[in-house]
Amino acid sequence: MADQLTWLGQAGFRLEVAGLRILIDPFLSDHESRLYPPPSQESEAAEVDWLLVTHEHLDHFDKEFVATLAARSPRAILVVPRPLADEAAQLESGLHILGVQPGDTIELSPQVGLRVLPAWHAVEVLDGYSDGRDSTGLARFVGYVIRTPGTSIYHSGDTIVTAELSAQLAKEHPDVALLPINGRDYYREGKGLVGNMDAREAMQLAQETGVKILIPIHWDMWMGNTVNPGSVIDETSTGTVHVLTLARFVPLPLPAFARADV
Repeated sequence: MADQLTWLGQAGFRLEVAGLRILIDPFLSDHESRLYPPPSQESEAAEVDWLLVTHEHLDHFDKEFVATLAARSPRAILVVPRPLADEAAQLESGLHILGVQPGDTIELSPQVGLRVLPAWHAVEVLDGYSDGRDSTGLARFVGYVIRTPGTSIYHSGDTIVTAELSAQLAKEHPDVALLPINGRDYYREGKGLVGNMDAREAMQLAQETGVKILIPIHWDMWMGNTVNPGSVIDETSTGTVHVLTLARFVPLPLPAFARADV
């Protein structure tokens, strides 16, 4: 099977690459604020090798789905930021849980590697935006760079742009970036909605870090927290970044880029 990426809505993805099936932040449960129904949990939970979670918000860490995943893919490995490892263990899913921190490198298979990057977000609006380090110095929010022989893909999780994020992402130089574009503003924060970078910031981040393809995410699912994905196109100026807005649940064949670092 050719390498392919499938958008599951919001920030959720299924990545099938080099014989692996990897899920990233899938939110597949019903919720009163969803704007469209989720796909079948049973189908998405089958034959999964890795489940990557960037942080604890329910639209990224779907605990109900973890139980289904454990039943359908009992050998899957659940990857979470280390401060969430105990919370993940309390689900008693039987899955192997791997707690990670920014800077960690993991071999998902002999052909596929994972690099953990920091992210800047908040559990609650009043917390203020940070990497979520607790009293033990452990970061609560992360993103992931997945490297294959043909393509490297960056999933930012929820984050704003910071100088440190830009510098670290430039070192990773991913081919494809999955970046939130819903932004943040006074009124949504007043409703308790922690925000992210917006379309302009996503485009500028992609341009300055050498991204070839930008896929906007986190704009479509949550009532009261949507934006027009075409706003990313409005921010295209230099023509160095291709923008793809994906159809939900439709696999996208991934292009292969020549890479000297894999």
